[in-house]
Amino acid sequence: MSDSLINDIRKPTEFRGFSFSNYKKTEVKEQFISNMMKGKIEPACHWCAELVCSGHFEDAWEAIFYFVGKYIHIGNPKIAIYLDKRLAVFRNIVEQGHFTSVIQLRNNPTIRRLFAEVITIITQSVKRTSFEPVKINRTEEFDMTQMTDRLKAPNTLYAEPILHPEDPKEIFIAINEFAYHIIGDKPNMLNACYWIEWIIEFDILCRGRKESCLCKRRKLSVEPKYQRDIIWIVWDALIYYSEQKGQFIEKIMASIRELFTHNYTSGACKRRKYLLYFAVELLTEIVPTNVEIMNAHCKEILPTITDKIDLVYKQVKQNEHSPNTDYLFNNVDMENNMDRTIAKMDMMNGMDFIPRNGA
Repeated sequence: MSDSLINDIRKPTEFRGFSFSNYKKTEVKEQFISNMMKGKIEPACHWCAELVCSGHFEDAWEAIFYFVGKYIHIGNPKIAIYLDKRLAVFRNIVEQGHFTSVIQLRNNPTIRRLFAEVITIITQSVKRTSFEPVKINRTEEFDMTQMTDRLKAPNTLYAEPILHPEDPKEIFIAINEFAYHIIGDKPNMLNACYWIEWIIEFDILCRGRKESCLCKRRKLSVEPKYQRDIIWIVWDALIYYSEQKGQFIEKIMASIRELFTHNYTSGACKRRKYLLYFAVELLTEIVPTNVEIMNAHCKEILPTITDKIDLVYKQVKQNEHSPNTDYLFNNVDMENNMDRTIAKMDMMNGMDFIPRNGA
């Protein structure tokens, strides 16, 4: 691994908006997603390494969430459970804090192998028809008096198990319509996603006008200032009605919510809308239960890819801004301790855990 160790003199702030090799970050993410879509594992790993080496770990995860939600969804439904487990490993490594800056994790073998494994599995997963965003007309569609053709629920019973007295009354109809379309006599994914978009856009409109539209605080693993965002009412409905669909759907739904809440900010609602669409699809469509997370070909090639991932980082290293002399990192003992700690954490967090049928 020594010839792939990144020994770059640039500070993390110098990578703002750019990747390790000075590509625009937005373009790197586009290439990352495009190559996963084409099934090109090595190029996808290369573009991910560009993000990892510049400390843009969250951008790598964001691209993965986007890809899985938009292109895979129920093509490999248990992929959400798998990603939830891998994200937990990543979080635990970060939270241990055995480094002076998170960018140092670019040289950690566990992190490199983790992303290589994730990329291989989702690249090899069955792709479904990609979701397209449902459009909202802001000038017309926030006046309920002009939307009678959109109101399909026969009564207001669908929202009652979901809403709290402290939740905003302005979104009662929207939540009732949303709930009706995911659990009513004729579930309709398109209509349910319309109401998700309506709620997201209504929230943005209220924020723009400096008007308060906050729900009762939900106890979720997000910062306290975000625990009253109205999107959690949507998640309450998804979780509540998933419990009526059996343990299989319930576990996948819980994992999708974990992905959605990762480093959540209010802006995540739009970025991660396809995770919401995926969640709706679990309740409105027939979900296959016999799809393994890894197909036979993936199982065959995965060990080689993870074992040789340092070759990709060696390529990226060619664009390194190195000091005048190529020296080993200082604080070797500290890094050895860090590696030992991470090895223990791998055992605790189940890096070898791959959910099988019925997981």
